[in-house]
Amino acid sequence: MSTPLNLMLPTFLDSPRKMALAGVIGALLLLVPLAIPGQYALQLVNLGLISLIVVVGLNFITGYCGQINFAQAAFWGIGAYVTAALTLKGLSFWLALPAAAIATGLCSLLLGIPTLRLRAYYLAMATIAFGEIVQLILVHWEPVTGGTSGLRNVPGVSIAGYTLSGHFQHYYFLLAWCALALWLSLRVRASRLGRAMLALRDSEIAAEVMGVDTVRVKMLAFALSSMYAGVAGGLYVSYVNYVSPDLFSNAQAVLFFVMLVVGGVGSAVGAVIGTIGLTVLPEALRFLKEWYLVLYGVGVILMIVFLPDGLVSLGARLRALRRVSAASTAATGAAAATPAATVATVAPVVPALPVSLRASAPATPSDIVLDVREVVQRFGGLTALDAVSLQVARGTVHAVIGPNGSGKTTFLNVLSGAYTAQSGSVLLDGVQLIGRRPHAIASAGLSRTFQNIRVYKSLTVLENVMVGAACHARGNLFHILAGSRRHRDQEEALRATARQALAFVGLEAFAALPAGSLAYAQQRLLEIARAVATGPQVLLLDEPAAGMNPQESTRLMETIRALRDAGITVIFVEHNVRLVMGVSDTITVFDFGKKIAEGTPQQIQSDPAVIEAY
Repeated sequence: MSTPLNLMLPTFLDSPRKMALAGVIGALLLLVPLAIPGQYALQLVNLGLISLIVVVGLNFITGYCGQINFAQAAFWGIGAYVTAALTLKGLSFWLALPAAAIATGLCSLLLGIPTLRLRAYYLAMATIAFGEIVQLILVHWEPVTGGTSGLRNVPGVSIAGYTLSGHFQHYYFLLAWCALALWLSLRVRASRLGRAMLALRDSEIAAEVMGVDTVRVKMLAFALSSMYAGVAGGLYVSYVNYVSPDLFSNAQAVLFFVMLVVGGVGSAVGAVIGTIGLTVLPEALRFLKEWYLVLYGVGVILMIVFLPDGLVSLGARLRALRRVSAASTAATGAAAATPAATVATVAPVVPALPVSLRASAPATPSDIVLDVREVVQRFGGLTALDAVSLQVARGTVHAVIGPNGSGKTTFLNVLSGAYTAQSGSVLLDGVQLIGRRPHAIASAGLSRTFQNIRVYKSLTVLENVMVGAACHARGNLFHILAGSRRHRDQEEALRATARQALAFVGLEAFAALPAGSLAYAQQRLLEIARAVATGPQVLLLDEPAAGMNPQESTRLMETIRALRDAGITVIFVEHNVRLVMGVSDTITVFDFGKKIAEGTPQQIQSDPAVIEAY
């Protein structure tokens, strides 16, 4: 059971040992100005601290969400100019800085609304174009920005009437802001918002069908990212007392991006390592004169090639090697001590689904939970579903079978919102699903697994299921950042729900492991647990027995029966005849996108149309 204190702390501070280590690091950081020789070196450190805030912000959208963003330097510039313009007009720094953060947040929304639906390189090009546009505005809007000459004599920071001066005083001021930036970043990572970000990075469609509004999550990440840059811009201009457009070029945006990649995408610690490394390295190589840029570039390229997960991954690799070695030794000893006769040959008994995860009673009870009418799905000139209609009885197991290419998976994709049918209707307890996005369909009570496994490999087994458990969770960013009691209680409830779902499929013992480390069949069960945690009325399973041995498929059969007994309607696509005939109440047969037969397992086995199709 987690205590309130544990829930308020980021994961890297969740034990006394880690807190002690953080305390030692903090003490050493306080001594840095005393150990650095010369004012120039201390100024370099201060500029590095400002860059760190920018890069930690970039980590939200690029590291956590996986979106390529080269607009960070532009947002940095907007924050700097807003702060400079307002303080030159006499406004206090402490009012100008929030204004800069708000201004950059609004600019990110203006950019994000049309561009965050783009993918990969298209989004990258859009953010590069935005950076160029911002720089042109800064150059040519002379009455406000000062043009190429910039803005000079920007007031510094005053605290209780005392104005900070010198690199020494600014170091501690900037260090405090960096600590706050990292703390808030780690709070987001440990929340349902952070898990949603990483889930959509690993598989956007798998995140959507678990109830994650991926567009909203990306917009929040983009806004957070830009606001971090805006704050860093305000701190920068108040430190150097000068700002000009050439400081915020796309070249600077690329440098921020490289800092994150070299340190480790998706890691706040990686952002720290990358920023320090690429701030110090150029200065350390300057004695090489004209060759230093060559060696600097080659070094960065080599790190990206040989350490694609960044320098921070070195520690993870060493820990993984130690775990594998220890596990191998333990497994060898256990195998030697265990007689062959004691090896289990029977699938474990599947427990009943906890009451909290059972299907709730609908507002308007009906024997039919899902009513599909005349659904047509075309891809160009190919008709994948041709006027398909079927009704699914509540609390039953309904199999959809047919030859390869008959439209089975397409049918599940239409039901879950991955595809939008050209015509027809899909009613879940009378609610129209066609035209809704997958996350809204999940919230309405329909969840699914995939033919090709889509676990979130960036998350642990428990965190995977917590993504599904958060399908109906509500809250705002303020509660997450503030660590409010409401947020802590919600996290505890999500964790409890996830553990119940894992216990149901027999994976509770693996909760702390990375999801990608599970065996193939276990990953399939993890997908089922994740979908069950959403609290569905209807659960879609796409070839759940694929790759399973007979013992594992027997356990799957018992799992499906337990789901039915809990009131959850199961619709599944499968080629395993033993599973289909052993667990189905009703079977629908597709061929060339048409429904050719429907009935009980006994009726389907003797149907001439089915025999001909196979």
